[in-house]
Amino acid sequence: MTHLRGRQGGMAGLEFALVLPIFMMILFGIVEFGTAFYKQQILTSAVREAARHAIIATDPRPAEAEVRAQAYAYLDEVGLDASLSTVTVTGAGGVSGQPLRVTIQYPTSFAFLANFLPAGAVTNLTMLSSEIVMELE
Repeated sequence: MTHLRGRQGGMAGLEFALVLPIFMMILFGIVEFGTAFYKQQILTSAVREAARHAIIATDPRPAEAEVRAQAYAYLDEVGLDASLSTVTVTGAGGVSGQPLRVTIQYPTSFAFLANFLPAGAVTNLTMLSSEIVMELE
């Protein structure tokens, strides 16, 4: 009876060794995609805050550089490196009723998944982007 129990223990170890890498890849994938989703939400909030700052100020209307600075300040406030981002603003300083467009791009990496998935499935560096269009008040 003890001989049979020893074999079952060996099989459990073998099954664990086969399943562990797959489990770890799924776990790290969840963490990496969760981090990317978190950064995407921050970018969405940053463009919203910058555009909101630009549309409610009427006299004088903020210039593109001021709207850009507002987005960078938001990124710094929440802990992302604003120097890595690219913010473009069009329509700032216009008249009421004109559209204002704020776009931001920020790089993120999938360091773990890029090493384990087939080449080209996931690139190591991916650009996240968020854009908002609001009408000047």
